[in-house]
Amino acid sequence: MSKHNYKNPSKSIDTSNVESQKVTEEGQKKYYDDQGWEIRAPISDRECIFKCLDNCQSLAGLNKKQVMRLMDEFAVEKTDEQIKSEYPPL
Repeated sequence: MSKHNYKNPSKSIDTSNVESQKVTEEGQKKYYDDQGWEIRAPISDRECIFKCLDNCQSLAGLNKKQVMRLMDEFAVEKTDEQIKSEYPPL
């Protein structure tokens, strides 16, 4: 295999002592996966259910009025205990 003739014109910089920031300027914690990639912050169960309902408003086979009613219920801030008592795990 032949070698290429390209030489990088920029200076090499030793970045072995640099660590990534774990907190943003606003003071919010950042989350990282196992490989060090930044990921979104976890959301609450209520917000997850609301997003699922929002995504399936016009899904065939579902009653649109029922989905809208459930979205209204989950749009109101409730505690996790209230949600678990209303909707037990399947």
